[in-house]
Amino acid sequence: LKHPGAKKCVMSRVALAMAALLPCAMAFSAAPATRIPMQLRGATASTRACGLVMQQQRGTGETNDQYKARLAASVPTAMLLSQVMLPLQEAAAKQGQWGLLEGKAVAMVHPLAMATLFLFTLFTGYQGLMWRQVRELGEELKPLNEELKALEAQETPDAAKLSAVKAEVDEMTAKRKELISGNFRDKHFAAASALLACGVTFSIEGCCDTYLRTGKLFPGPHLFAGAGITVLWAVAAALVPQMQKGNDTARSAHIAINTVILGLFAWQIPTGFQITMNVINKVPWLPQLVADATTK
Repeated sequence: LKHPGAKKCVMSRVALAMAALLPCAMAFSAAPATRIPMQLRGATASTRACGLVMQQQRGTGETNDQYKARLAASVPTAMLLSQVMLPLQEAAAKQGQWGLLEGKAVAMVHPLAMATLFLFTLFTGYQGLMWRQVRELGEELKPLNEELKALEAQETPDAAKLSAVKAEVDEMTAKRKELISGNFRDKHFAAASALLACGVTFSIEGCCDTYLRTGKLFPGPHLFAGAGITVLWAVAAALVPQMQKGNDTARSAHIAINTVILGLFAWQIPTGFQITMNVINKVPWLPQLVADATTK
């Protein structure tokens, strides 16, 4: 808070949080608090008296349409704060423990993120190949420069050969300078770092989302290929220190591993599309409340 703008920034965030909580409270204020979510059973009386949490449950005399209308009135702020950040309501697929975290909106995060990351993988690979080309041109120029110097040192050099070598050196030097101006090395490093972070995050997120909705995972090609990709991301990143030291074996292994990753990624597309269609067709946007077994 010593920074001149820090205090103002904190106050702004507090104001935004209060503004977001207001519609949430208003949206749920009309329903009677008849039940509490299973995560709060056994809590103290003061905790159970929290109207905002309890009123996320459907009232005894409230129809399903009325409940959905009341819940939709709080979107997007109430959905974010009361359903995602505090997933305490009882709803949906797996005995209704996680509310909108079991809904279609959260379920679509993984397929959309991974489709984006697939395209981003192609972009990152292109940048890496461009930087490799810069290095290869540098290696190819070394013997040509030596040959050119040797020809120029002769008292009576072969004019035709000298001209041809000089033209080749100039052409390759110009091409290398053009590639260097693209700054592919730094761009590839930044893109690969983002790919690693986002890839691992959304791989784990997909498994967690499936477990929240169904209470289990589904062993199969899609799950195993995704796990393999996640592991290979880590292995490819582990080779970077040796690559920076000029180890050609590590560089070749890095390229090979990322080629396998791209192949597995492409191979996952059909199964991923099928799973996405199942989510679209079967998972509701607003999970419907299920009756509490203890009250039956």
